[in-house]
Amino acid sequence: MKVIIIGGGPAGCAAAYTVQKANHEAILFEASDTIGGRTKQLHREGFNLGTGALFLMGGIYPRTMALLREMGHIKKLVPWKGASELMDEDNSRYPVRLDKIFSFAKVPTLRSIDRLRLLATGIRLFFSPGAKNPFNGSQLATFDRGENLEDWSRKHLGARNYEYVMRPIMDFLYAVPLRQLSTPFPKALIKQAHKISLSTPPQGIGQISDWLVEHMPSENVHVSAPVERIARDGDCWQVFANGRSFSGDAVVIATEAFVAAGLLQEFISPDAHQRLMDTPYTEYAHVAVAYEEDPWPDYPVDIVLPVGVDGERDVGAMVLHGRRSPTSVPEGAQLVGVYFNTPPLADMSDDDIKNQAVKQVNKAFGQAPPPQFVHLFRYEKGLTIAKPGHYQSLDKVHDLLPPHIRLAGDYFSQAGVEAAIYSGERAANDILKSHAP
Repeated sequence: MKVIIIGGGPAGCAAAYTVQKANHEAILFEASDTIGGRTKQLHREGFNLGTGALFLMGGIYPRTMALLREMGHIKKLVPWKGASELMDEDNSRYPVRLDKIFSFAKVPTLRSIDRLRLLATGIRLFFSPGAKNPFNGSQLATFDRGENLEDWSRKHLGARNYEYVMRPIMDFLYAVPLRQLSTPFPKALIKQAHKISLSTPPQGIGQISDWLVEHMPSENVHVSAPVERIARDGDCWQVFANGRSFSGDAVVIATEAFVAAGLLQEFISPDAHQRLMDTPYTEYAHVAVAYEEDPWPDYPVDIVLPVGVDGERDVGAMVLHGRRSPTSVPEGAQLVGVYFNTPPLADMSDDDIKNQAVKQVNKAFGQAPPPQFVHLFRYEKGLTIAKPGHYQSLDKVHDLLPPHIRLAGDYFSQAGVEAAIYSGERAANDILKSHAP
């Protein structure tokens, strides 16, 4: 069997790996000049810049870790403790750990009643029904009650836990106001918080996609090859790219939801098309600020998370990438990633974002000389977000697809490497089962 995969991010590469593992032929098409999608790496002046995802999360990334172990790469991962601090409005600093969510309970601005509510809610969630896999959109759909995360947090955790626990974590991960997010994913995350351990491949998250397709024949990996359209050809499907047509028995479309909707419009119902087009995407921006010589070699933590109660904040997190991934910077250098929240971006120019990034770096870690360069990553549709009702809407799309067509992408659950890999593997396995004798 020949399976054509459209999209060379983690989802598409996981689909290709799964097809090949079953001794079938996979042909991969990627519109960009390199694979990796929103996780690919960009090299500039000796620095290895991550365009998107920052780390893996250990036990709550079971399929990613299983495939890395299967491919023999698991021991290459670089562990990272993610030592962090909250930076309050008066510049007070409170140490926390991203891999230990309940370390946030020690923040001195929380009262005894706040800590008790945090503990009680954590225990209640641990023993209550919920999605066993935080990245399985079908499971998440079962527990989507239409409530948004801000309302749930304020009701069950209180205002202080909302501002000093939930907001800094979710601002860093998803950059949007919590009122735009549904609750099943963060609830599942809290239930499995004890499984979190942070790590990264030595060459950045984009290396995972490289590993997944490293044994594919080079002639079966087409980069700089945007797929223009697909067509039926009897029992097969044709894919058109770069002026050529390619025939396959099945197709996995692992692109953004709106791209998939365009390619499939002729073959799916208006309802399925609209569900894909309605998938929420938000503007996203982060800035890489590079220093030829590390201005803060003795700084006690790797991440600074701004907090407070004064409303919206421009920046959700600042990360010392030379600590997270030492091979991403030249020897003795430092690279700071500044991750912006979405709401302020509407009123900010590119220069505004860069200038604010440098200003926030100096405020977070201490005054530094002018950087070697400042590189902006800005995407009009950069992150998918799961609003209340999102999981149920997208889960129904699986049943509305033509024969031998499957979709993959993190938008089926929650933006993240595990979501992409899980969906790519699932799509490929569905194809393989449908063609089994």
